[in-house]
Amino acid sequence: MAAAAKSTSKAKSKSASARRTRRTGRRDPLAIRLLKADHREVEAMFDEYEQLESDGEKLALFNKIALALKVHTQIEEEILYPESRGEVEDDLLDEAYVEHDGAKKLIAEIE
Repeated sequence: MAAAAKSTSKAKSKSASARRTRRTGRRDPLAIRLLKADHREVEAMFDEYEQLESDGEKLALFNKIALALKVHTQIEEEILYPESRGEVEDDLLDEAYVEHDGAKKLIAEIE
């Protein structure tokens, strides 16, 4: 009897785990990987920017960085964050929107 209860408990845990996976799997994991790759690409551009000496090269690279950040934040704000409501704590999502607003204002000031 105890073994049956244990087996049933494991089955329920496995079932709950599968449901959680399916629920969070609605978003394409590829999309998440692409957003993470965007983060790394922009970080590399910032590193490159610090090495440049020519104002013209810096301006050209800044324009690439600004465009990449604008596209990236728009994708997160219009697709990822709304899909994440209910799966991610609201405080974390709200903080992400605030950070994006700050970044957008900074980019606009620099432009």
